[in-house]
Amino acid sequence: MDVTSALSERPGVAPLPGMEAAWRWSPHPSFSFAAALSADRGYLLQVTVRGANDEGLVREILQFGRERSSEFVGAASHLASLEGFQHEGSSFDAVGVAAPTVHGYHANDNPELSTLTYALFPAYRVEFSGRETEEEAWARFRKMLRPTQLDRDAVPFVKMRYDNTRTRSRSIGSELRFAHYATLERELGLLDSAEGSFVEWENRHGQVRRAEWAGDGCTVILRGGERREGMTIAGLQELGRADVHR
Repeated sequence: MDVTSALSERPGVAPLPGMEAAWRWSPHPSFSFAAALSADRGYLLQVTVRGANDEGLVREILQFGRERSSEFVGAASHLASLEGFQHEGSSFDAVGVAAPTVHGYHANDNPELSTLTYALFPAYRVEFSGRETEEEAWARFRKMLRPTQLDRDAVPFVKMRYDNTRTRSRSIGSELRFAHYATLERELGLLDSAEGSFVEWENRHGQVRRAEWAGDGCTVILRGGERREGMTIAGLQELGRADVHR
């Protein structure tokens, strides 16, 4: 398939200033699209923006993705992170990449083009584990990361489960599931004096911790059996914050 010809059929498509083999279009006031060919010219790298657009940031994302496209084009990863990205005035430190199995771009009007398209978006390194299954990548990209917003905050990778005997609140099932960091911080705070309660969480490195309330403080158990006894709630929340932001 000729990717350039397929893209040229989009209404209002025009060259993206400052970058060769790259284009922009905006069929709706709320959305802006920009795309560029991969380094081997066989794939399309696309940035979709909802709301306020920053063409300079978008162009740098595309250039960064093109330079490193050999790292993800044709790879098995469903959701990849290209670390080391920088843009003046922005706190993003990575470019996220969603595979054709995840993003759904062009799937309705041009399925063949969709299979040759990778979604790029500004990201933070703490948002990815590198081990996401297709289902997990879909959930992160579609429901949590807000990849079309150029002014978003980080959504750190964290999976968790919990059971609180005092509030009667608990997670569903025995598996660790994706959660926002605010949920982890809240549930760690609610362990205070909740005898028999626990919070278990996993960070992006695959490290799992379990915090339990017992007596006059918390015990944190690391995978492998290492224990930290008598932690305060404030100390526990700081541990959780440091854990998921590293």
